[in-house]
Amino acid sequence: MIRIAICEDEPILLKQLTGQVKTILDKHSVLYNTKAYTNGAALLTRDPFDILLLDIAMKPINGLELARKLRERGDEGKIIFITGHQQYAIDAYDVQAFHYLVKPVDMNKLEAVLLQLCSSLKDEYKHAIAIRQGTSVIRVPFEQILYLEVINRKIYLHKKEESFPFYGKLDELEPALPDTFFRCHRSYIV
Repeated sequence: MIRIAICEDEPILLKQLTGQVKTILDKHSVLYNTKAYTNGAALLTRDPFDILLLDIAMKPINGLELARKLRERGDEGKIIFITGHQQYAIDAYDVQAFHYLVKPVDMNKLEAVLLQLCSSLKDEYKHAIAIRQGTSVIRVPFEQILYLEVINRKIYLHKKEESFPFYGKLDELEPALPDTFFRCHRSYIV
């Protein structure tokens, strides 16, 4: 399930864009969940999304500043800016935006961008594990994982250079891992 946030401060445009996204994804049988926001600050209080469609000219917080704050908290969602202001296109690179669409949005262009994103996310999901750390979700590719261990009811995912603690159970995590992983002890998967 792909989680999509749409943030546009004009209610009519928000409804229109949400409808366009749903039409495109329904047409291609993509499993998704959308949430619409008229305020960027409200989006900051929510769990991370896979795809974020953000307007730039919003108040009280504009789309670029919202994207910066999301990145600072560790949100790795794919950002598509949708705006009537072309002059901010260069600034979008600073927050690793996936794409920049100018209003009025061309339906064919939106469709191409969304389908490309959905395809890459599906591939990413197949080859990575998602772990929740506080308010952020981190995806760690399987090939980067050395081992997982349980210490005091917390799972530690160990990579070559760092470890990520998170809450969970190895019994629930084990089926999601490929056959290259082996549970050698009740507290370890290597």
